[in-house]
Amino acid sequence: MLSLKNLLITALFLCLGGTAVAYNDFRDTHVDSLEAVLRSPHPPKGEELIRAYMELARGYEVRDGQRCLEYAQKALALSYEINALRARQNALYYLGLTAYGRDDWDSAVDYFLQSLAVIDTMRQDRRYTESDVDDCLSQLYGALGNVYNMQDKAHLAINYYQRALPIFERYGWLESQTILYYNVGELYLSMGNMTEAERNYSLASEKANEAGDSLMMGTSWSGLLKIYLDKDYEQARKIAEAAYTYFHAHRSELPGAYANLLSSIVRLHLMEGHEDVKKARAYADEALEIERTAEMMSEDRCNIYAAACEVAMHEKRWHEALAYGLKSVYNDSVITYNDASCQVLLAQIFTELGNKDSARVYINKVYNLMQRFATEHYQSGLSQMEVLYETEKKQAAIEQLQEQRRWMMWGTILGGLILLLVAVLFFVLWRSVRLSKRTALIKAKLDGELEERVRIARDLHDRLGGLLTALKLKLAEFDDAEMEKPRKLTDEAIHEMRNISHHLLPDSLRRYGLRTALRDYCETMPHVSFSFVGDDVRVEHEEIIYCIVYELVNNAVKSAEAAHIRVQIITGQEYIAVNVSDDGNGCFSFEQASEGSGLRNIQERVRAIGGTINAYSKEGKGTEINVEIPRKV
Repeated sequence: MLSLKNLLITALFLCLGGTAVAYNDFRDTHVDSLEAVLRSPHPPKGEELIRAYMELARGYEVRDGQRCLEYAQKALALSYEINALRARQNALYYLGLTAYGRDDWDSAVDYFLQSLAVIDTMRQDRRYTESDVDDCLSQLYGALGNVYNMQDKAHLAINYYQRALPIFERYGWLESQTILYYNVGELYLSMGNMTEAERNYSLASEKANEAGDSLMMGTSWSGLLKIYLDKDYEQARKIAEAAYTYFHAHRSELPGAYANLLSSIVRLHLMEGHEDVKKARAYADEALEIERTAEMMSEDRCNIYAAACEVAMHEKRWHEALAYGLKSVYNDSVITYNDASCQVLLAQIFTELGNKDSARVYINKVYNLMQRFATEHYQSGLSQMEVLYETEKKQAAIEQLQEQRRWMMWGTILGGLILLLVAVLFFVLWRSVRLSKRTALIKAKLDGELEERVRIARDLHDRLGGLLTALKLKLAEFDDAEMEKPRKLTDEAIHEMRNISHHLLPDSLRRYGLRTALRDYCETMPHVSFSFVGDDVRVEHEEIIYCIVYELVNNAVKSAEAAHIRVQIITGQEYIAVNVSDDGNGCFSFEQASEGSGLRNIQERVRAIGGTINAYSKEGKGTEINVEIPRKV
């Protein structure tokens, strides 16, 4: 039968190692069927095989330590072959558990520390999440705390429990928190720190209540009862009643825990000022009956005998008290600090019986035990502090390395972002320079085109117009009918020349502005209507806008086969909008226009002055072209 301490440490081992459930129950592993799969003609391989090994190690953990060891070793060997860090960490953990089961504390600690080193490597591996790492850490911290707890190395045990606690809290593992708080309370009680013991027992009780775990509620109350026995009778009485109600209902399941509780209740009824020896005797007899019928640890048995001894002393039945007192202590070779109170009882009994020599012997034993405990406790404390120092130093080095890696990672990211930003800026500048050069070339081209239009219009008007006028005057000298046709053709040529000269760049554009020039142009074209919306003011780029409208109308006349063409100009405060629409064949397309064609020229003109152009065309439904040109404020 496990003692309460062993029971709870075992429970803490089982509740670690899985985020899916709080308790990792080995009983749900079907080892026979798993081994049958391994013996089949097509056994699993790789990760499936290592998973089977780990399930078998878990299944045999409590049933067969040797088989657990064998499968954990197989899993460990395979983990190196396939680089499975999580499985390697888990295999080392189970090897540590098997050593723990053999009471080989040093080997258990060594395996657990090796497993922690693997977890440090997992942190840098992208295959494992933060949750994976936390799961493994909580498992190992709890395991190390348990080993040191069993060795009565309280400082080390508490240190590792405190490392596991934040992980339990982060994932809401209430059962694990409850057991951990109880074990820490037991450790502080063994160290004589009643304040911290009470605080941790109370936390265990709260978490047990939150989790709905009645067993841990009862054990937490048992711990608090030990605290209040020395200082608060009413608190102790209330807690004793609650704990007794639970354990009495489960006495067949937890006889050792129930007997320990009865021993504490005996001392409750022997407290000074609240003595009720009759009740104390009844509870002591019940505890003795459990001791006779149930298997339990020797420390539980000694506790029961000590309680019975105290009852007999209050009843002044000294020989009966002596019999129980002698049973309550271990042999000198295995005696512990907890036996000091029992030796004090024996010294008092021998004094009452008049056996001064025996009383002196037990007084000396108490003195020697206290002296030995002080020395061992001091040496053990120094040793534990040294281990803690080395552990903290290693942890600090790991954290510093992790911090350096984080800084290197952020430095790399920042450097990459800076390089990317420089590349983007370079690209934007290069594109801007390229666009600026292209725009400058287009503007130069447009300026040249305008100058050429002005020159051609002037030449047509001044030179060709003069020649045609002279020819007309010459033909007028002939009065015969044969010269009528040449004179008429000459008049038509003069009229057409004037139209061409005017359309190239009308003088009205320079004198009166865009509205007048476009209105005059549209009036000379058949089937073209013109409208103007907005203020009739002079605007920038009038020559270019005129050329754009001229090209669009000319393209509609030549290619669209339109019955009617509409030209609309809108002058707003921030933009000038040009709309040219027709009811032609709807075959307009900038994409299909060849390089250097009129349509391409239109696009270049619009872009050169910072505008946008959009065309909406549908076969048989005509075409609508919209141009927007920003105005300078």
